[in-house]
Amino acid sequence: MDWIIVLLIYALFIYGVFRLAKSKNRDPGGWVLASIIISPVIVLVVLVIMQKLPGKKKTTKKRKKITKK
Repeated sequence: MDWIIVLLIYALFIYGVFRLAKSKNRDPGGWVLASIIISPVIVLVVLVIMQKLPGKKKTTKKRKKITKK
């Protein structure tokens, strides 16, 4: 029973890493992998310290106006 609680808490920390990385426009998959290999707490601290990356700008294509002759 104790192992289930520990694994649940570990999974919640990893989910927190995923959400924080996504909110800071970082690659969530890489950060989750790093937290599994190293430690979720250490990776969370590193992510909190890092600045937010600029978001991707949405580009919209302007339609050309068709003139009738």
